[in-house]
Amino acid sequence: MQSSRPYRISMGLFSCLLLSCLPVTANAQTIQDWDEMGYIGHRLKEASPEWLEWPLPSAQIASVSHTSTAGRSVSLSFKDLGHGKTGIALPSQREGHLRFEKLQPDQQLSDGRWHLKGEAPKAHHLEGVLKASRPGTYSVEACFKITSSFEGAIRFEVGSSHTNLELNQDAVNGLSINQSLGIVRIERPGDHPWKLTAQSASVETEGIVLMHVILRTAPEGEPISQLADGSILLHARDVRIHGTKLQYEPLPHKNTVGYWVNESDQPSWFFQCLRPGRYAVEILQGCGKGHGGSLVHLSIDQTMLPFLVEETGHFQHFVPRIVGEVRLPRPDSYELRLIPIKKAGGAVMDVRQIRLIPLAEKP
Repeated sequence: MQSSRPYRISMGLFSCLLLSCLPVTANAQTIQDWDEMGYIGHRLKEASPEWLEWPLPSAQIASVSHTSTAGRSVSLSFKDLGHGKTGIALPSQREGHLRFEKLQPDQQLSDGRWHLKGEAPKAHHLEGVLKASRPGTYSVEACFKITSSFEGAIRFEVGSSHTNLELNQDAVNGLSINQSLGIVRIERPGDHPWKLTAQSASVETEGIVLMHVILRTAPEGEPISQLADGSILLHARDVRIHGTKLQYEPLPHKNTVGYWVNESDQPSWFFQCLRPGRYAVEILQGCGKGHGGSLVHLSIDQTMLPFLVEETGHFQHFVPRIVGEVRLPRPDSYELRLIPIKKAGGAVMDVRQIRLIPLAEKP
């Protein structure tokens, strides 16, 4: 799997970053502890300044993102201010929610993320070994600093998969920038050498310092849209995995989300709904003898449907079940997620597909 696309960081986007040349008025913040997933959240008001001082050293931060009240998320740049403080460049529309992600180098987190820092033989080269617990698809996000004008490409490689980003950027005062590079695929569990490199268009690679890489789990297949008959079909092959063991198993006799041995692992599907209304939720599940009875919550929009996994005699003996109904109130993008509450046996279940079946409106 490979990806390559040109990219130029807009100077309009970074106009507020030039404020780092001016005196910065610190804003008193009540520092929170990192939550169990390694995040800190902070609510912003529209009257917030363009440059926010936060009482954390930048070396602890993997990324900073902002989600507006309209639900649009963007990655923010940040700069070490010394004395255990970091400056955050805020977007023009500031009201919304800030999220700080803690840097936890060279380990896989419980939701499947990787923070890769490795070794740095040169400022423009990072390398290491990723110890994959499962196969899967990941989005790649690189964190780097532009110290002077840079024109060239950033490339990430892991195993036989790679992705590129062409970059043409003026200096932005040594700010740490997080930028998406594309998608990679890890084909099997085990050790996979990886490297992040920057190659300048000039002979010498100057003007850029690579900091770390973030791998986030990504959908395994294609975007999901509503079918002509009004139903919405969520195939196992299009799942997004949040976890370390759960995986899509593509063998024809399986074709399932399986290996669900960790109670904390969760599968989800993102889909487009064009026709709001009521839908029955049908799950095609299998569960081996002696492993039934796990309690699972199916979450979608504001609805939570609890159900018990039924034993079907074999994990690949799939039986369709209606587990409840949901209302999708508007044409929009939605996420359906399966959340194990209590695992009763060796594995939760296998899931081949979930189908949302349109229902007539009640009188």
